[in-house]
Amino acid sequence: MNAKWRLILDDECNGYYNMAVDEVILSSYRKTKIPTLRIYGWSEPFISIGYNQDASGVLKPKVNIPFVRRITGGAAILHHREITYSITCSLSDLSLPPGVKKSYETLNLFIKEFYRKLGLKAEFAKDVFLRGLERRENFCYSSCEHFDFVINGKKIGGNAQRRKRDLIFQHGSIPQKLDFTLIESSINNTEHLSAKTTFLGELLPAGSTSAPEIANTFCMAFESVFNVKLESGRLSAQERQSSYCLMETKYMTKEWNSNKIYNNITNINDFSKIRC
Repeated sequence: MNAKWRLILDDECNGYYNMAVDEVILSSYRKTKIPTLRIYGWSEPFISIGYNQDASGVLKPKVNIPFVRRITGGAAILHHREITYSITCSLSDLSLPPGVKKSYETLNLFIKEFYRKLGLKAEFAKDVFLRGLERRENFCYSSCEHFDFVINGKKIGGNAQRRKRDLIFQHGSIPQKLDFTLIESSINNTEHLSAKTTFLGELLPAGSTSAPEIANTFCMAFESVFNVKLESGRLSAQERQSSYCLMETKYMTKEWNSNKIYNNITNINDFSKIRC
């Protein structure tokens, strides 16, 4: 019998809320042990920066696009016309190998299958490029790491992960369209980006990259690769309340986004102590 997973098909929201929900799902897993695949979008252009990035060095002076710091590493992304996903689970939920690199490669195989279902040949960067891997740039799509995906010689999308023992949280983006002008005017060192990265709208026929169709294909790939059953669900009332609280107390604050300062709340029940 296929293992059951919670599937959350979320609305397009702002970046503060999106990052808060992802963290709350991660926090609640420690108690509920419910593995979750969440698929969501962005209501407006929004920059997310990696956990260890210096916002002042990454962003252009006086950038007028809001930004938010992630709990995962990696480089900045300008999100908008894309499908974003997050996975919260344990190694055993997907029968993943214990090694960090091997489990990361295995986990990303469903993304490769997703592209195959769209008629695209995606390869791991390690199998395409002999040089330049693991070179970190300000912008995620400007450089490749071993298990990034490459189509026709260009990187597509990006993924980032956070782990604690056997607990895994991963989120990533599947760009439908990229506004290179907006990216270059917002994030440092993003020149000549169109020669390095691609997106679904550039690879597939017009009209074939709607969000619902992409999300459906994404779910089919996930189920087939991992032999699991996705069941439509939603945030619990407590998870939703906690997400709004975390959004206000962490993700909307300058202390967190600019300076990475926050008193971590590790238990979802602790949010009941905060008035939001």
